Amino acid sequence: MKIVIVGAGEVGTHLARMLSNENHDIVLMDDSLENLQKISNNVDLLTVEGSAHSFEDLKKTGLDNADLFIAVTPFEERNVWACNLADYLGVDRTIARINNSEYLKKEYKSKLNELGINELIFPESLAAKEIIASIKQTGTRQLIEFSNGELVLMGIKVRENASIINQTFEKLSLEDEQILIVA
Repeated sequence: MKIVIVGAGEVGTHLARMLSNENHDIVLMDDSLENLQKISNNVDLLTVEGSAHSFEDLKKTGLDNADLFIAVTPFEERNVWACNLADYLGVDRTIARINNSEYLKKEYKSKLNELGINELIFPESLAAKEIIASIKQTGTRQLIEFSNGELVLMGIKVRENASIINQTFEKLSLEDEQILIVA
């Protein structure tokens, strides 16, 4: 999947690193050449110096071939506007980082969609959910939610003396509980 990320701060670089490790084609855009150089030496991605508020700069990212556009600068106004421009330029799906939880209310979803924003990232909420989930799941090393939590992928560490050692995945999968164990 080709993904364009705007914002080479902490969130953007972490996201770029994670998605690059999953073999996605990543283009990272920022107006700071210094920020872009820091990550480009360590991560397999393309960098574009420019403004996410410039049609011409956005076109340099290859946005017309992108599957996903993610704006994660620290400034929600910039992220909303960048998603609006990206939508106008034809990207399939956009995600904006926000700082105002009010935007998460269902009553505003249609207005945000009109602005070209398909999904929102609210870091405080995500961090809280991840902390709560990790507390609930002892032994959990990684927890990834899909479709608003309808599907949860967990990576766990199994100790040598765990009761599930030497049992088949079929036996461990609980049909009634809708849990499927895979390797």
